[in-house]
Amino acid sequence: MRVRPLATLAGLLLVAACAPSASGAPSPSPLTTPEESVSAIPSPAACDPGVVCDGPLAAGDYVSETTGAHIEFTLDEHDWSGLADIQDVGFGLFLADVGGHAISFVKFAGEIFTDACSPEATSTIGATPADFMAFLAARTGVTASDPVELEVGGRPALQVDLTTEVDAACEATGMGRIWLWVLPVVGDFHFNDAETARVIAVDGGSATVIIVIEAFPDADYDHLLDHATEVIETMVIEPLG
Repeated sequence: MRVRPLATLAGLLLVAACAPSASGAPSPSPLTTPEESVSAIPSPAACDPGVVCDGPLAAGDYVSETTGAHIEFTLDEHDWSGLADIQDVGFGLFLADVGGHAISFVKFAGEIFTDACSPEATSTIGATPADFMAFLAARTGVTASDPVELEVGGRPALQVDLTTEVDAACEATGMGRIWLWVLPVVGDFHFNDAETARVIAVDGGSATVIIVIEAFPDADYDHLLDHATEVIETMVIEPLG
């Protein structure tokens, strides 16, 4: 997600890249490069039990409704950190022993960047998991597997594995990223060059929830995927309202 990196969560983590918002003011993403700055999105004053906040997260049960669906999950004793819940956006998780990575849980409402190389124009598509996966597969710079049907948190979902390569046209813009979809508050979700990711689009009933497990080449992706999968397997996802 292009949210201020808690990963880089303050230098240590990452997550996809939240960059310029619709207003054009750049804001970094979870999976961010060292030269991308950390944006100053305020965090909750206190980290209440069971709430994803910026910084270390204790083992235990957590609840979030910021993606537009009700999500419950459990973190084990591993060294987890969080990117705080933001309403109508979602949250992020990071592992202390994996650099250059991020796990994002965010809302997809159908507003995309028209051009993979530019945030200047947006358009709207359907917001179902199938709509999202069709958009992702067709995106310049993304090479994705065919979608696999599965169930996540008791809800139907589609999953793909992908790699990214920012082409010369996008590099020429000076951004070096693949623009994906618009996120309120934080600006956008985008991919950087040479990422490996697993993307899951979940029909949450009241919203489509996108889970992105992503990493740069120097990260231990298999280790990340193992622990991210363990968290996802604890999830219960239900519609709001």
